[in-house]
Amino acid sequence: MRKILILCLPLLVLASCCVHVDRPPFLARFQNMLYTNISVSVDGYGTKVIAPGETATFMIDRRDQVYHYEAETHGSTSNGEITGLVVEWSLTRDIVGESYTTYLITAEDLFFLKMRNTGYHDLHPLYVNYGLPAETEDNITIPGNGLTYNVGYYKAFGRTRIQADWLDMPTEYTYWQNRVHFTFPWTENQSITLRNDFKKDASGKQIVEVSSETSSIKVDPRDGEPFGVDAGTARIAK
Repeated sequence: MRKILILCLPLLVLASCCVHVDRPPFLARFQNMLYTNISVSVDGYGTKVIAPGETATFMIDRRDQVYHYEAETHGSTSNGEITGLVVEWSLTRDIVGESYTTYLITAEDLFFLKMRNTGYHDLHPLYVNYGLPAETEDNITIPGNGLTYNVGYYKAFGRTRIQADWLDMPTEYTYWQNRVHFTFPWTENQSITLRNDFKKDASGKQIVEVSSETSSIKVDPRDGEPFGVDAGTARIAK
């Protein structure tokens, strides 16, 4: 009987070594720090659209060891036409730890444009970086209804000038000049809101008053979370 017990003990030890515990999947999180929806795709795991300020999570198989993502955002009109530049990301990351949060941002050399037009003339078209090599033209109309419109992303320069013609009087225009009518904060995720107001002076002559406000969205990581901040690059829409 003693011999049987001695033979069985090694078998019990060997059996205990074969226990395998599956770890939960790796959580790849993406947070939209910008002003428009961002479409994020992770190779092999599909695509998710993230609203401004929101987060999307992809559950990644740890055996992949790495994951590659691509993302894209841009301004758009009510009928889906792209306005401004397209901002895009394309990066590969190692799978380390339990999770990782990527904050999707724009760097200091880009800005997001908002516009509000109050008065007698609709504005059309819109020129950004007027007179510079990076000048863009958007065939859009900013109506004089006092509403604020999200326009798009553009390159920021010290000499950035934004100009819009009067739709009913194309030889006339309104413009905003950096360091004169507004000043870039030169921060991540910066935006400017341009206002165009038509008024009449004491003699009844129509005058134009322009004003602006600037803002930026700061990255505020959660305590203890592994994270990275990825700035997108801009390109002209195809």
